[in-house]
Amino acid sequence: MIELEQLQHLITFQECETLSKAAKQLHISQPVLTRSMQKLEEELEVSLFTRTKNKISFNETGLLAASLASRLLEDTKDMKKQLQDFERKLHTFAIGSCAPAPLLYMGQKVSQYYPQKALLTEIKDMSILMKGLKEKDYIIIIMPYNIEDYDIESIPFMEEQLFFSLPLSHRFANRKSISLKEMDGERMLLMSNIGFWHEMHQRTMPHTKFIIQNDRSIFYDLVELSSLPSFTSDYVMKTETMPQNRHIIPIEDKEAKATFYCWYLKENEIKLKSLLYHL
Repeated sequence: MIELEQLQHLITFQECETLSKAAKQLHISQPVLTRSMQKLEEELEVSLFTRTKNKISFNETGLLAASLASRLLEDTKDMKKQLQDFERKLHTFAIGSCAPAPLLYMGQKVSQYYPQKALLTEIKDMSILMKGLKEKDYIIIIMPYNIEDYDIESIPFMEEQLFFSLPLSHRFANRKSISLKEMDGERMLLMSNIGFWHEMHQRTMPHTKFIIQNDRSIFYDLVELSSLPSFTSDYVMKTETMPQNRHIIPIEDKEAKATFYCWYLKENEIKLKSLLYHL
């Protein structure tokens, strides 16, 4: 029976062109390499080499054998990767989301109803999420709109409303509500990796200079200590302690409110029954 190790020996000999160099690269002795290739010839029942007193080289059959061996090893690597990916997906519950708050909420639900699964969560662009769901990289994705599709089902599961978080000295601090346009042009603190909300801020407040912070703990320190406005949401206010030196003002615009939908492939509906029932 042909062994993968023999095929690797064949390819390495082609790359190195001499037995001594190939043996050195493979970390085996030259006699071991010679016996390996002789055994391969016996298994294939063909001659692969032209042998002279001081030299061995591929004949035409050997060159073809090396090419086929390279292809077989690549196929073997691809097979291994596909099987590992499949095994990982069997034991992983992957969620892709367009925003952080619904992802946190959904992650808690998944951990509750599928404790045996490893949880994988990502915030990505919506086009990537759609592609990932169809290619089964995600079990569910979270999107800010509904969909009508033959293969995909979607259900609403939460809403999020944005607010301005203003220092007490801000000129709008005593307002009952503020529009995005009224705040456009200021300098504001903004968390990174907030998904589609980031695009909304840039689109509706094009003249605002956003000071983006990657570290959440540092972001909250800056919110508490600085005089710069920032955003918060009803979900954040329910789950985290808000600083006392801020006024929280509702945003008037419809763009500041989102309804989030759980998208999943219809073929997975039975598998997701427990989760979907409790959303």
